[in-house]
Amino acid sequence: MPAKKSKKTLGDYISIMYVVIIVILVLFLAKLLFVDRGNIFIYVYGLLVTLVLLITFVVAFRFYSDPYIEAKKYLKKKNKIPSLFVSSLVAVHNEEDVIVQCVDSFLGQTYKNQEIIIIDDASTDNTRKVLVDKYSKNKNVKIIKLDKNVGKKRALAEGMLVAKGEVFAFSDSDSVLAPDAIERIVTIFQANPDVGGVSGHCRALNGKKNLITKIQDSWYEGQFSVRKAFESVFSAVSCVSGPLAVFRRSAIYNYIPAWQHDSFFGQEFRFATDRTLTGFVLGSNELDKRLKKKYAGSPFLKKTYPPQSWRIIYCKSARALTNVPETFRAVIKQQVRWKKSFIRNMFFTGEFYWKKHPIVATNYYLHILFVWAGPFIAIRHLVYMPLVGDIYSAIIYLAGIFIIGFSFSLACKAEDKGSHIYMYRPLMSLFSTLVLSWLIFYSAATIKKMIWSRE
Repeated sequence: MPAKKSKKTLGDYISIMYVVIIVILVLFLAKLLFVDRGNIFIYVYGLLVTLVLLITFVVAFRFYSDPYIEAKKYLKKKNKIPSLFVSSLVAVHNEEDVIVQCVDSFLGQTYKNQEIIIIDDASTDNTRKVLVDKYSKNKNVKIIKLDKNVGKKRALAEGMLVAKGEVFAFSDSDSVLAPDAIERIVTIFQANPDVGGVSGHCRALNGKKNLITKIQDSWYEGQFSVRKAFESVFSAVSCVSGPLAVFRRSAIYNYIPAWQHDSFFGQEFRFATDRTLTGFVLGSNELDKRLKKKYAGSPFLKKTYPPQSWRIIYCKSARALTNVPETFRAVIKQQVRWKKSFIRNMFFTGEFYWKKHPIVATNYYLHILFVWAGPFIAIRHLVYMPLVGDIYSAIIYLAGIFIIGFSFSLACKAEDKGSHIYMYRPLMSLFSTLVLSWLIFYSAATIKKMIWSRE
């Protein structure tokens, strides 16, 4: 279990976060007062980006608290202990080098009231042999062998058909969980019957490998401790991420047929595994009647659960580590998959996310705008304006990107004082702006290409 922050450490954390907020506030005021208003769209865009960032940091810092802490206090007051039965599920395909550390992290959990289901999605390497040799005699581990490769969603669905848990805990096959991760999240479910999903916190397992992994590790920290924390305040986390994604059975079970047969532009959509499953929980009330009617004959509908306005939250102290791409080529391939998932869920979750709290809903839709408009803003400031003689526009734009990265860098330092990973966060902001942001258009153009690869 992570050590509690001392008063001195907590004081340092608060000081750093106030510095972050002041830095972003100064950036916002500078844009408000000194930026040329000749192009009203560019002017408003710049203000909105900075304002959204400011609100995100303020809400995450001021209002987020780890739900595990309150849940633990509540159960202690009621003289109860976590008792929900958990089905931990992992789908694996050709992961002979990493699957053991993933499964062992489930077996090493402090929370023992669980079963572990591994679905071998027709691996062609030694994955199947590794699983059989290592776990076939373990009564807590069930291995399902598929003879045909069906993809992650369908493979996990096979596991859920035989799962007995009241709670489903998912992880990626190249991830490992902290020993107390499941215990912390089950405590939250036990104390909060209205919670349908919980996202854990994730960092890079191979974060120290090279510059590329260090940059990604610094990015992961901010995506969880700032952005997911912001959404969690409104109980509307938009993506319960794969390395540690935990759902209440009754929140997702009836929607698994729709999830595993998800289609987009007339064909099966194999990506967006985490985002789409989260979307079914967020949109339970809106989607329930239609989906239950459509998939009435499915074994997942033998027992039906009533729709509910489920809360989806983030637990900062439930930790997982995952392998991140180690080469430029692998990063690009991963980002293309993620952006295809983003596009698909823009049309799915976007249908009903507007019903959430106005602050988090506005943030969600503005983020969509920023993703599509961002590359054009970048090329205007970095190419067009210098060509017409305004070099200062490029300098100011890059300075703004650096300041935003620096703000996340300070937040990263506040969360992990003993690490130097925070130094790499501004590089991620520049890399994302100059390179990764453009992949949204390639992803859109190749949306029907469903090839998945870690290489």
